[in-house]
Amino acid sequence: MVPAIRQSGVLRLLAVVLLAPAIVAVSAAILLSLLAVFVLWLGIVAAILIAIVAADCMRGWMRLVAPPPTGRLERVGITGP
Repeated sequence: MVPAIRQSGVLRLLAVVLLAPAIVAVSAAILLSLLAVFVLWLGIVAAILIAIVAADCMRGWMRLVAPPPTGRLERVGITGP
């Protein structure tokens, strides 16, 4: 009985030694794919924020540069003294 137990222990050790590189490779692939998804998400969020800031800056710049519309300044229907 003792040789069967010893052989089983050797087979387990051999299985662990053979599977360890595959487990490390799969773990690395999973972590790299998660990193890629995070970087993609970060890029999308950055693009959205840049678009919001650019639109806000453009709106403020257009307010300074563009002349005011004439319709707002006219007071139709009000007569002077």
